[in-house]
Amino acid sequence: MKKIHVTLVAGAMFLFACGATSFAQQKIGHINTQDVLQLMPERDSAAKVFDKFNEEINKNFESMKVAYNNALDAFTKQKDSLSPFLRDTKQQEIIDMQGKIENFKVAAQQELQKKQDDLMAPIVEKLKKAIKAVAEEHKFTYVLDSGSLLFVPDDESLNLLPLVKAKLGIK
Repeated sequence: MKKIHVTLVAGAMFLFACGATSFAQQKIGHINTQDVLQLMPERDSAAKVFDKFNEEINKNFESMKVAYNNALDAFTKQKDSLSPFLRDTKQQEIIDMQGKIENFKVAAQQELQKKQDDLMAPIVEKLKKAIKAVAEEHKFTYVLDSGSLLFVPDDESLNLLPLVKAKLGIK
């Protein structure tokens, strides 16, 4: 029994030593992908397309709100002079308009998010390819996104920002 225990302890120490040696040889880099995305010229053209789309949606939304407010004002001014049937009908029309505005708002948010995702997908993919190419060229084992990390020690990890900027042709 003691032999098995000694063998297990020796084996564990051997595995630990091998693991520590291989860990010491790993090369770790970091980059803040949001910083690079802000520098990419493609992002500016995508932002222009997105802003134009957003403006169109806002114009539609504003016209719906104006129509709703006009209908509400007209109803408020004449509700006392309307018959109960017409008052109820107009009131229901206003409630329906309000529902359409709410539905439009939800659908517009979803469309804006989809448009942004569609516009940014090729840009993010280009950035990922550049990071991967730099990592492979310089033999990095891991590349971390420092934008989502609380602390990145500069002495244990290399900032890949200058290398990736060069790969993308960004000055």
